[in-house]
Amino acid sequence: MNRKKELKIIVLLISILVIISLVIITTKKIIKNQKTEDSKIMSTFSETVDEPNNVDEESADVAEDEDSEFEMVDPEDTSWDEEAEDTKVDEKEEKKAKTTSTAQYYIKINYTSNVVTIYTKDAEGNYTVPVKALVCSTGVATPTSGVYKMSNKYRWHLLNGGVYGQYCTRITGHILFHSVPYSSNSPDSLKYTAYDKLGTKASAGCIRLTVQDAMWIYNNCSSGTYVEFYGTSDPGPLGKPSARKISSNVECRNWDPTDPDPKNPWNGYVEPVKTENVQEVEKAEEKTVIKEENTTSNKQNESSNTQVETNTENSINSNTTNNTNTSTNTDQKTETNTNTNSSQNTNNEKPKETNEDNTNKQISNNQEKEDKDKNTNKETTNESDDLNNTVQNN
Repeated sequence: MNRKKELKIIVLLISILVIISLVIITTKKIIKNQKTEDSKIMSTFSETVDEPNNVDEESADVAEDEDSEFEMVDPEDTSWDEEAEDTKVDEKEEKKAKTTSTAQYYIKINYTSNVVTIYTKDAEGNYTVPVKALVCSTGVATPTSGVYKMSNKYRWHLLNGGVYGQYCTRITGHILFHSVPYSSNSPDSLKYTAYDKLGTKASAGCIRLTVQDAMWIYNNCSSGTYVEFYGTSDPGPLGKPSARKISSNVECRNWDPTDPDPKNPWNGYVEPVKTENVQEVEKAEEKTVIKEENTTSNKQNESSNTQVETNTENSINSNTTNNTNTSTNTDQKTETNTNTNSSQNTNNEKPKETNEDNTNKQISNNQEKEDKDKNTNKETTNESDDLNNTVQNN
């Protein structure tokens, strides 16, 4: 009897333990499911606030799962979420980070300008030499200050909302570097509308990059590399790169244009020329031809005007020359006439008188004077006689 009672007690205890275990497991599952639902609601809300017109986009980048390379994972498994580590360093380590770190690179994220700038050390061992600038998308949960240490890396990684990212590198907690999200862990399922938003705030907090840029950090920046967050309108020493807009390309838009995958349809892709574009090109060519014809016509008119002006100038010059010649001829004639008259006057001059002629002339003049005197005396005498006669008569 005693043994039977002991067995019953043992069975009862085991049953109680099993029930308690089942209750605990069920409770844990309920709590996990509730956390998942809350996380989805919060991430969906934050993503809706940031992207109100894109409900079908990535809900958020707040929760990820540590999956192995290319391995499909259960979207409901969020056990990793509890282990996400905050890697922010204290002020003392932050001061040493820029000088004593052995990492090759130091990363700065400008959350205002949505630019990532990567630095390497100068000759003095300080991270002052800019190496690379990357366009990115930040979000409402992106840190605005502080220095953090990068940790885990994932070739493909599950993001909250059932979307995936390529070449993911954890910065701190739920904040990662990763590609623009995909619908599945396949490179041909890109969320292309999210890709077009690179360079603007579009995530819930993670740092979205092109595949090429996410892969560069994944391959070149080791775990332990420091990442600094800050905000300014100045994009940085290398400026802000631009990203391609792909939504309008139906044939290729499900792929990231920078993905090095050999199957990427963007490789060697040539944009087809639309009929409208052809017509526009033809119109542009016609306008160009018309402009060229007008230019040629204008040049011909200018040439004609130049010739007319030249002929006019030649005519004027000819007239001037003729006038000059006429004037010259007139002057020559005048000179000839002058010379002729001078010659004639010279020929008409009397020959010089000799001394004898002068003497004879002087005698003749004296004789004339005497004759004049005699005539004068006669006239005087006659007048006197007339006067006397008059007196006598009276």
